[in-house]
Amino acid sequence: MRIDETIAALERVAAREVGRGSEALAAPAAGGLLAAARSLAAGAPDAAVFTGFFIPGADPPAAETDGPLGAVQIAAALRLLGGRCRLVTDQPCAPVVEAAVAAAAPGLPVDVAPLRGYEEWAAALLPRYGRLTHLIACERVGPGVDGRPHNMRGEDIGAHTAPLDRLYTAGSAYRIGIGDGGNELGMGRLPADLIGRVVASGERIRCVVGADALLVGGTSNWAAAALVGALSLLRPEVPALRTLLEPAWSSDLLAAIVAAGAVDGVRRRPALSVDGLDWQAYAEPLTEIAELVRAGR
Repeated sequence: MRIDETIAALERVAAREVGRGSEALAAPAAGGLLAAARSLAAGAPDAAVFTGFFIPGADPPAAETDGPLGAVQIAAALRLLGGRCRLVTDQPCAPVVEAAVAAAAPGLPVDVAPLRGYEEWAAALLPRYGRLTHLIACERVGPGVDGRPHNMRGEDIGAHTAPLDRLYTAGSAYRIGIGDGGNELGMGRLPADLIGRVVASGERIRCVVGADALLVGGTSNWAAAALVGALSLLRPEVPALRTLLEPAWSSDLLAAIVAAGAVDGVRRRPALSVDGLDWQAYAEPLTEIAELVRAGR
């Protein structure tokens, strides 16, 4: 199997259907994984990865387990490629994102946006972000048609969410979006009517911010793993990338962020699960991705 065929297979595995229409959403985004991986693998990227999706209705309220895990996985991969990377989140999600960094990528910079005083904070960072080569969003909610961020239940969560889309669209960087439900940064690349048909409350929640390359996953973490897998195939001289694909790596990081308060976004409580999937079901695509990469080498 050629590398591009293996990467297409990774893309399909990552989009495995979990009941929210990911396979239908992934169809018009096909090829995004190859494009994103080629762009990142071409040199030493200087990137920012946006993540953190706050669940105000959880008990207790916290960032969800989908997103920070994949974001740190990508950031760790980019550092192995010789690039630079930083994570970007906001205050409500910071405890979980910072715990993920401490557990799996110590020393990785984290920019934390305040909910109050955001405009001044963002203005100070715009020159730096305008010089970056890549801006990547991994399960980061973005504005809908009304300009407000919405969760999968159609609820406006703007009171708990900094408008990081303003930094995500800064400069001329190559933008990569990773999502699973239509309401995340990058999903504006998809046809609006498709999200409206496939996703519950899709017309209301769909994000209007697009990306140069879009990766759709059954969970966003799966799409992030597929991106790391594609980078491993394109940069075989960096064998350490394969370590990031081992399910045990994800299991350890999941445990660390749940200990820091992360919640399952579907179950809305702390649990060693992602989007309602217990570990065994969640790990199946991770295992397939790792196996495809090993076979593709």
